[in-house]
Amino acid sequence: MSSAAGPAALPPGSAARALHVELPSQQVWRGLGAALGEAERRLRHLRNIAARNIINKNGYRLLDTYFTLHLCDNTKIYKEFYKSEVIKNSLNPTWRSLDFGIMPDHLDTSVSCFVVRIWGGKKEHFQLLIEWKVNLDGLKYLGQQIHARNPNEIIFGLNDGYYGASFEQKDPSGTLKNSLLQVDQNCVRNSYDVFSLLRLHRAQCAIKQTQVTVQKIGREIEEKLRCTSTRNELKKESECLQLKILVLRNELERQKKALGQEVALLHKHKSTLLDRENAFGTEYQKLEEHSESLYELRKECTSKREQFLKTNAQQTIRCKQLLSELSYIYPIDLNNQKDYFVCGVKLPNSEDFQAKDDGSIAVALGYTAHLVSMISFFLQVPLRYPIIHKGSRSTIKDNINDKLTEKERE
Repeated sequence: MSSAAGPAALPPGSAARALHVELPSQQVWRGLGAALGEAERRLRHLRNIAARNIINKNGYRLLDTYFTLHLCDNTKIYKEFYKSEVIKNSLNPTWRSLDFGIMPDHLDTSVSCFVVRIWGGKKEHFQLLIEWKVNLDGLKYLGQQIHARNPNEIIFGLNDGYYGASFEQKDPSGTLKNSLLQVDQNCVRNSYDVFSLLRLHRAQCAIKQTQVTVQKIGREIEEKLRCTSTRNELKKESECLQLKILVLRNELERQKKALGQEVALLHKHKSTLLDRENAFGTEYQKLEEHSESLYELRKECTSKREQFLKTNAQQTIRCKQLLSELSYIYPIDLNNQKDYFVCGVKLPNSEDFQAKDDGSIAVALGYTAHLVSMISFFLQVPLRYPIIHKGSRSTIKDNINDKLTEKERE
């Protein structure tokens, strides 16, 4: 069957120009679309939406527009599940691709029927301009580019191109006339005929029936495997229980033999305990004799402990006296400028050291080092960093840091 009718009448000299031809194959596809099981179009296939030739009823020359998508049933239109961005100053807006990431997680994207509402206005004042209840399966393919000549027309961009509503025009006599496509005559070629399409449809039906049969047989196999698996599990449990019984019987025999050995060992231990009881009686008599001598030693220990505590208290008092006398040997004074003096020699803070005072600082540090070492000696508290007293050349030794050399430790 030819995919195009004969050429229409053309003005002279225009044989090479494109022809207006009618494609009856489109009528065949429309007539057999349902029978051929065409791929169903779903909401998840929708990529973007555009509107053309919007009729402005607000009195503005141009409008700000956006659209909303709503699920629906036979009696109700539900709340919007998607809202587009606003296109400024346009009556032919093309919105960005749909962002499925901002749609609700529970949204069923397999639906093919929903409601599109296009809103228009200025600033924050918008009103409903167009409301379409759309079934994607009923749309007409428009091509790979947007073509629209009708007022308030909505274009839907899907994976394979753009789709829109089927607008049919009537001639003056009142009869419907087919839409014409402009194609090059050289591009017209033979297409499928009705019988080829029917054979294709029968093949698809057979494939679908085979798939149903395969699924049914698969379910039966799964059911049989489930029953077989249950029997195998019961048999497995029975064998496990029998094995456990055998193991428990062997364990019982072993425990009986072990019990006999334990009884014999018990009698042996009883005789040993009797001998030890006699030996303990002898040792007890010796213990009584030792306890008397221990009592005398305890009395002597108590008297020595009291003497030790008395001596320790006297030592503590003497240490306090010695520490208090150190303040007379190395007096520490504080003037009005918050400067410290040891034996009349100024001891500045580390950040106030000056090279010209090295001699006096060394003398003050020597006094301080000797004072600290004497306090450590009287209190019998070892210093973390030992001090070697040499007057103004006293040194402090670091025995903790193992990364220092012998020369760097002082």
